[in-house]
Amino acid sequence: MTLIPHVNERSVPTPAELRKHVTRATGRLRDTAVHVGRLVEDRTPDPVLAGALRTATRVRDTAARAGRLAGHRSLDSAKAGAGRAATLARANRTALATVAGVLTAAVLARRARRARRAK
Repeated sequence: MTLIPHVNERSVPTPAELRKHVTRATGRLRDTAVHVGRLVEDRTPDPVLAGALRTATRVRDTAARAGRLAGHRSLDSAKAGAGRAATLARANRTALATVAGVLTAAVLARRARRARRAK
């Protein structure tokens, strides 16, 4: 009889699997940041644009940092980086909410324009 409880081997990803997932997520974040940056730039007034571009830059930097952390063998540094990224997101809620609002408005405007063109 063993005293160690049975752990499902599928429930804990290996470091290689974790790096692969983080690399994919980093790419998606980078692509999303570029896309959001373009949409925001096309649709917003200058004061809002400046804040949105700063936020997009932070997101891109965070994605790059996550990619670098994925290369480390120790998951402790990745956990610390994720904590810092979460803290940064919490500290910049207003900027993130502004970007989300502008992005939503841009998507709705684009859909409305397409609907008008289709008629």
